[in-house]
Amino acid sequence: MHKIYLSLLVTSLTFAQSVNFEEVLSLSLQNNKDLQQQKLNIQSSNLDIKTIDSINYGKLSITEELSRTNHSGYVFNSKLSSREATFRDFGFAQQNEGIDVQPTDLNYPDARNNFNTKLIYEVPLFTGFKLSNQKDILKLQEKANEIKYNLDKKELGFEVLKAYNSAVVAKDFTQALQKAKVAINQISKSADAFHKEGLITKIDVNEAKVYELNINSQLIEASNNFELALSYLRFLSSNDSINDVQTLENITFEIPEENLLYNQALENRDEVKIQNIQVNASKKNIDIANSSYYPSIYSHLEYGFNDDKLTLDDEKDYYMALIGINLTLFDNTRDIEKQKSKIEYAKASLNNEKLKDAIKLELQKTILNLQTKEKILIEKIEAKNLAADVLEQSKLLYQNHLISMTTLLQQEANFRKNEALLIQARYEKSLAFAKINLALGKNIKEEKN
Repeated sequence: MHKIYLSLLVTSLTFAQSVNFEEVLSLSLQNNKDLQQQKLNIQSSNLDIKTIDSINYGKLSITEELSRTNHSGYVFNSKLSSREATFRDFGFAQQNEGIDVQPTDLNYPDARNNFNTKLIYEVPLFTGFKLSNQKDILKLQEKANEIKYNLDKKELGFEVLKAYNSAVVAKDFTQALQKAKVAINQISKSADAFHKEGLITKIDVNEAKVYELNINSQLIEASNNFELALSYLRFLSSNDSINDVQTLENITFEIPEENLLYNQALENRDEVKIQNIQVNASKKNIDIANSSYYPSIYSHLEYGFNDDKLTLDDEKDYYMALIGINLTLFDNTRDIEKQKSKIEYAKASLNNEKLKDAIKLELQKTILNLQTKEKILIEKIEAKNLAADVLEQSKLLYQNHLISMTTLLQQEANFRKNEALLIQARYEKSLAFAKINLALGKNIKEEKN
């Protein structure tokens, strides 16, 4: 039995994994289902472009039509098509019966089989530039899907950073509470010793034990939060073996002046690139609407065999070459569609300007947020250091019976609170830098490298 437990323990330790941010990010980018789906969208867009090229090449098809009928028109036409028509089929056998006679051979023919085998090639020769404009739009769509893929990668990188640093913070909270538990345990032991010597009352001992129990409950909650954070990392990375994280990931860089910062954002932001594509696509839709004012030219080539049986006899073959021109002279809906396309183009242009204003506001907010978080971090570092000094002095005062257990525990609680606030401040500063990085349209991994 002990060997079984040992084997299970060794197996668990073998597959357990402590990861850093780079490892989690790499796994998440590799395994993310949304990114995989976006890659499929890119492939689908490429196939749409090939569809337009295929239409330009035309369509070649082979058709076999089999029929049997006693319909006089079809029978006469099939005989004529197979070059079997005789004067009898026209009713000439009854021509001496007068001009008003209804010829039996023509009106009541015997039922006939007809096999029509044909090879058809159809190709559009000119579509008023409609196909070429549609191809341009599909190329823009393919480019938009590629940019959307890059945007999703950047947003996923930010989400992984946030999740990873949240796990690190949860771990730091847990470790801080473990240290607090050790410290309170020492205080509780000292209180027991003082009580045995009659230097303090039982109340001090009980206060220490109550505080120790509260620390235990906080530690349980912190451990649960750490496990939840690890679960989210396992979900993002599709790696179930992650059971620990390493140090906090900090992204720092020199922030240029506001105008240069804004220009960088406009140049790098994928949302701007996608919106520019939307503007260009809307403009192309106007050109497509204009295509209905041009004539369309098409061709139809056909070669086949027609007989009462399946045949490839060259005596029964035929060909047909057709070129058609279609020009719409009046259709008021064309002008309506054109006007609607112009409206969509105007809306896309307005959305483009609106996006630029939103980016400027976002940059201002992220810069102010970072400045605030940096100032808060400095304050929290100093506050924690002061709280640590006060706690150490309080311990000495308590040992000399100059303060009560209540006061000592208050200082202990104050120190733990400031320690927690410092951990949170470091996390928020790292997030503030990451938000600026995202607002600039940069990839977190590339920025770090």
